[in-house]
Amino acid sequence: MNITKLQPLGWSNHFFQQLSMDEIETNNVSTFLFRVTAIHRTHIVGIGEFGTKQLIVPDDLQPVSQHLAVGDWLIAESAYEHFKIIRALPPKNRIERMSADVNQLIASNVDYLWIVTSANEEFNSKRLQRYLSMAYEFDVEPVIILTKTDLCEDIYEYLDQITALKVNNIHAVNMADLASYQQLDVYFQSGNTIAMVGSSGVGKSTLINMVSDVEQLTNDIREDDAKGKHTTTHRELFFCRNNVAIIDTPGMRGLELYDAQAGLEQTFDDVIQLTTMCKFNDCAHESEPKCAINKAITDGVISQTHYDNYLKLLREDEFQKRKAGGAFAEKQHGRQWRKVIKAHKTDKY
Repeated sequence: MNITKLQPLGWSNHFFQQLSMDEIETNNVSTFLFRVTAIHRTHIVGIGEFGTKQLIVPDDLQPVSQHLAVGDWLIAESAYEHFKIIRALPPKNRIERMSADVNQLIASNVDYLWIVTSANEEFNSKRLQRYLSMAYEFDVEPVIILTKTDLCEDIYEYLDQITALKVNNIHAVNMADLASYQQLDVYFQSGNTIAMVGSSGVGKSTLINMVSDVEQLTNDIREDDAKGKHTTTHRELFFCRNNVAIIDTPGMRGLELYDAQAGLEQTFDDVIQLTTMCKFNDCAHESEPKCAINKAITDGVISQTHYDNYLKLLREDEFQKRKAGGAFAEKQHGRQWRKVIKAHKTDKY
């Protein structure tokens, strides 16, 4: 295997450390590395030093949708005219659409999560908070991109709501001002991976066309429901300028939180901090005297809507964990082991 040829695909020392000596040996000509670019019902597509290939999925990785995600790195061996997956390398991070029943893997090894929303009836700040909680939970840098701003009467009606979410990276773009897309160039550093999420019709395909050298078909907006006519039907990774990987995802509206306590605490850090300032440690933030939450709402420091959404997402998260039962305990156990492994990992090569 030629590691140098893999670096433009997002390969890094994180993955190199996971290879065995036998896998590293240059004379092991039957072993190949691939990055997953698409997952279909019947097969996986990966890209490696010899280009794009179709990969055979072994039984222990079935169903594939619960074991692998677009962006994963795989070790495969040649099998006649095809390549058979031997194992998957543990990702540095993985974005999941979580539920108590089954987790839907969205993308792996992501540097930035572009949360795309549009300046029309689709806009929903509460949904943005869900996406932010997901990004923080899986240790991915969130970027909120407001599209179609040329079609709205008052852009600040939307920007003010986004600014209130206290996100570091906020961008507004529109087709009437093509220069507005240049502000996104900062994310196009060689080797970066960008995942895009957002509801159907917010303009993800148009955004891809404007910032990359790859074209995706898209049609005009439908005025009755603000949705575009083109919809991505499966997750796909492709490479554009500066060797940056972009992962496009199907539109997602129903996004339930599950075991996302860390993400919630970062998204609603203002609420968390206020809860420590109440007079009573067991304050329920209802009618108790000297409640910091109630005072902050009265003084306009935080809005009632903001606090109510925090409670809603917190209850949803707790409900999903109770519903999962043993599966939640097993997941927590796995998380602890991953932390131990990460803490003891050293640079051997």
